[in-house]
Amino acid sequence: MKIRNYHKVEKRDAFIREKSSGVGVRVAISVEDGATQLAMRVIEIEIGGFTSLHVEEHEQAIFVTKGSGIITDGKKECRLTNDDVLFIPASQEHQIKNTGDTKLILISTIPILQ
Repeated sequence: MKIRNYHKVEKRDAFIREKSSGVGVRVAISVEDGATQLAMRVIEIEIGGFTSLHVEEHEQAIFVTKGSGIITDGKKECRLTNDDVLFIPASQEHQIKNTGDTKLILISTIPILQ
């Protein structure tokens, strides 16, 4: 078992090669922690920030812990707010934007790809 405060995990810029702004990621649980199936990321999106419109080859489950925003597939937009949960199927194009007045914080779980 391993327990730590996620604020002590280094925050990295996310989506550096893609069109995004104000997005940081803390990899809270990974292979380095002994995980073999699942990784956990804390995604922080600054006010007005956004991820790129992108596709991942795996499913993703997200929990909104703070803030508000929207998620889009490039055609349709859905509102997000604290305590919402999202399921994004594999190969589903998506982008998250912070439209609120505070930092948008998300917990994302993804499979560990070998």
